[in-house]
Amino acid sequence: MECAIAPLAVLVQAVRDRQLNAADTVCLERARLVTESWRRHDGEAPVLVRAYAFQHLLAGMSLDVDSNPVFAGNTSSRPRAWMLIPEHGIGYDAQVVLENPGVAGLLDQAIPAEITEFWQGRALGGLGDPGHLAVDLDRVVHQGLAHALRQLEALRGQGTMAQGQYREAMAITLQAVIDWATRYAQAAAQAAGREPDPLRRRCHERVAAACRRVPAEPARDLFEGLQAIVLVHLALALEGHGMSVSIGLPDRVLAPFAAEASAAGTVDLLAAFMLKVAANSVFGRASKTQTITVGGADEDGRDCSNALTRGFLLAADRVRLGDPPVFLRWHPGLPADLAHLAARLLAAGLSQPLLVNDEVTAKGFMACGLAPEHAWRYCVIGCNELGVPGWSAESGNARAGSVPYMEVLAAALLSLPDPDHVGGMDELLGRIEVGLCGRLRESRRHYRAHLQHLAQRAPVPFTSALMQGCIEAGADMLEAMPYRIPGLYERGFTNAVNALAAIDTCVFRERTLTLAGIVAALRADFAGAEALQQCLRAAPKWGQGDPAADHWALALLEVRERVLDEVDREFGDAAHAVCHVVRSLHHLDGRRLGASADGRQAGAPLADSIGAELGTACNGPTGVLRSVAGIDASRFYRGGYNLNLALPAGRTQPADLWALVETFFRRGGQELQVNCLDAARLRAAQAQPEQYGDLMVRVAGLSARFVDLAPVEQAEIIGRATAL
Repeated sequence: MECAIAPLAVLVQAVRDRQLNAADTVCLERARLVTESWRRHDGEAPVLVRAYAFQHLLAGMSLDVDSNPVFAGNTSSRPRAWMLIPEHGIGYDAQVVLENPGVAGLLDQAIPAEITEFWQGRALGGLGDPGHLAVDLDRVVHQGLAHALRQLEALRGQGTMAQGQYREAMAITLQAVIDWATRYAQAAAQAAGREPDPLRRRCHERVAAACRRVPAEPARDLFEGLQAIVLVHLALALEGHGMSVSIGLPDRVLAPFAAEASAAGTVDLLAAFMLKVAANSVFGRASKTQTITVGGADEDGRDCSNALTRGFLLAADRVRLGDPPVFLRWHPGLPADLAHLAARLLAAGLSQPLLVNDEVTAKGFMACGLAPEHAWRYCVIGCNELGVPGWSAESGNARAGSVPYMEVLAAALLSLPDPDHVGGMDELLGRIEVGLCGRLRESRRHYRAHLQHLAQRAPVPFTSALMQGCIEAGADMLEAMPYRIPGLYERGFTNAVNALAAIDTCVFRERTLTLAGIVAALRADFAGAEALQQCLRAAPKWGQGDPAADHWALALLEVRERVLDEVDREFGDAAHAVCHVVRSLHHLDGRRLGASADGRQAGAPLADSIGAELGTACNGPTGVLRSVAGIDASRFYRGGYNLNLALPAGRTQPADLWALVETFFRRGGQELQVNCLDAARLRAAQAQPEQYGDLMVRVAGLSARFVDLAPVEQAEIIGRATAL
């Protein structure tokens, strides 16, 4: 690092402060430029239309080299200006508004009529499509985009017309990104010429030199590698991914430059890199799942961490932002210094790194058909969804549907012609199985149609050029990636387990309630049935380490797997992956669901992770961890799960915390997100947010500064702290 550590640290802090203080606005550049190009090329092959629009965008958009002069790259003309992807619709994602109520109405009157009118009836997919992926950054950093262009040139004239068109589109987009980097080199050189501050001038000069080379050619040092990653990552967002494009495994990708990580200022450099990623403005301040995964082992059990692994953890502490969140891959050979650092950061309240268990996760991917060398290169590609950079993304996309436990259970109960003639829990589970089967079979049919629609109508040639097998196949990543795993989401697992445990206990074991009485109470939302509701709430609960509840977790998962295995065979698909992911969807799901047999009233949120429902973890964190560790995650959660664990701030020692982590993982736990919380401090942050800007929390698949959370999420976090 050329610049002294102290001045760079001051510059990075200034960049952070300006970025955090920027108000959400709307940037129309992408929408205007894409619309202009689309009008010009409308009627041509869809993949070429997309490629020309991308080329026109990168050639015409404003370049921001000043808001963060350490690196080049921007998706909008200014930080926190919504980028807009009109080809996927102009509107609000429900999660974005729930998490950021202040943005409601931001787009109203902001979009010119000529843009909205052009895109009416032309939407290619949903606001989040396609997303949840990580490209092969090894190829970007160590081969360069020009290498991919040479591959495409060697295949010119081969294959069908459609393959030729797709390869032509790939070449257009790759060259567009190279030309975009050249534009940044020129802009940074001009900025250096007019910059009076010596540090900022040196930063501009280094950016200019790097962008003349990367990402076209292989990076020669750590800075060039980071700059190449930034440009490609932001270009992926500009191509039109609405949600969750991951940084993958940057410490592994940049391992040849790890010796540089000991230089003064490297943590500040990584912090500036993270700030540049955080400035991605697909949804302004709500762009929150650009995950970085570090550490872990390879298929032979060798530790793959290096000095950059530690550097990214320290940089996360330096910037204290919710995005990009950092996951640390755990394995028995994790170096002691990394374990100590992770434990110290978590105990101090950073709520990062998030933790994921290598053996369980890689074993799950191998069960889906991945070769060991690919399975052990997994990363987190969203909130907590799992994928393999360049090889597999579908495990996180959940295009194969969702597993609506609570809806199916409610339908099974409310459709009973004579509830008191149900013979027992086996009969009830049978009805749940029938309901799940119908829903998941229909979801799989929709999955096939949706994949075909996206690949044909909303292709992503730049992204596909950085995925394995796509250049050779001359096809979109959704058709040509080596591994195509039907991926599903689930939520409501904890509530469903608690409902089954309550019915079993109250109706069939203790006989204190009747099933007909429960059904009537559900229809009335427990009005006049408060004693019955309390009886349901008092039954054994998931997350207490109680076999009376934990038994029903495994029974429910067995039902789900029987159904999905049958659907896989019926459609001739590879083995599926299920991801338990929440973010803020437990609030949205709860709002649309009626009362449930766990004693939950209509409209109340579902549980916030796969762990205990709020207020029910009466046996403390060890009870929660015992229950969840009893699940074979490599079989039941090959797409990942998220588990919230709240511990008391100030009283939690790093060594004790890490003992819990290691015990959980050694017993088969898969993923863990730890919050060390203090209810009094959280309430003080609500009252005086300007004094608590560095207070970090993990919600449920979402990391954030506490003061940035919506009131409903702040109340939830305070509830967790109060329950300790």
